[in-house]
Amino acid sequence: MEADLKEELLRNFTIIQTEMYDEQYCTAYNLLEATEEFRDDGLEPVTLATHATSDMMKTLEKMVPMYDGPISVGMFIDYHSAKVLEYLQQLHRCDEEFRSKMTVHFAFRLSAFQTSCPTVYIPKSNESCWSFKSNQYYHRKNITGPFQLYPSNLMRNMARHGAKSDIHFLMDADMIVSHDFARKVKKIANEIIDGKNKDVLVVRRFESSNGTQIPRNHRELEQAMSLNKDMNWEVQVILHRNDLYNAAYFPSRIKVMHSLIFALCRANYTFNVLSHVFNVHEGVKIDNTIYSKATLGHQFAYARKTAEKRYINEMNDKYPETEEKCGVFSMV
Repeated sequence: MEADLKEELLRNFTIIQTEMYDEQYCTAYNLLEATEEFRDDGLEPVTLATHATSDMMKTLEKMVPMYDGPISVGMFIDYHSAKVLEYLQQLHRCDEEFRSKMTVHFAFRLSAFQTSCPTVYIPKSNESCWSFKSNQYYHRKNITGPFQLYPSNLMRNMARHGAKSDIHFLMDADMIVSHDFARKVKKIANEIIDGKNKDVLVVRRFESSNGTQIPRNHRELEQAMSLNKDMNWEVQVILHRNDLYNAAYFPSRIKVMHSLIFALCRANYTFNVLSHVFNVHEGVKIDNTIYSKATLGHQFAYARKTAEKRYINEMNDKYPETEEKCGVFSMV
């Protein structure tokens, strides 16, 4: 009887035991695993490590044809948005390209008085792939977005820890990469990044104007920059699994990536700027949503000062010799 019940559960559910992180979150790795290894040439592939929430499914799906290498994503959910895991299972089963590239991990915040992390049962759908693809828009529309403070740095770190290769490109899911990005950086990444010599590769991150064509090659980028003289770039990095990770305790939306770049500087890393690849964010963000305004307000009011003090103390304790070189870090 017990064996029959177990067999029925395994047939109808994906069963995952979540693990505690920092007494705040429950985490699970490899809900879904990419089937392609991207090692036919004998080189270590460059995994795009990113993060997402349940309301970003369309954005996540667009990444698959855009990026020509493996992708690892940390998905943050809550009770209301957990249905996204069922959707991702269906997508992974029914979309060959998604299945070949995408590895998915997830996390959620512990509820009040919860002292351990549960076993999660994710229903397996019997819907045919034809039906799923025909109704994919409606499936996405029925997924509820989360309404919790979003630990973006924790999810970035999960994407890296769970990546299927040792070289990681950190990028937000709403960015658009130049053509053939993974192929073009693979050789030089294998030559420079080894997790020992404190070298990282720098990818230039540009912002485009709303409604304009997104440049995907250098000719288009040159044209875009000639039309927008204020089109400056920021630093994004390609680094090794053994290199530094984001400060997971950082409040959402406040200098989250700047903190990693600053930490790499304080740890005396060498930044090697790539000339043959780049990425672009579509439109400079000006207005925040009501939710993002509430999030920013809460984080500035309650979390910013605590995180800033902790982070600066950590940097000064670990790397006192580079304080003058890298300047002062501020979360304002």
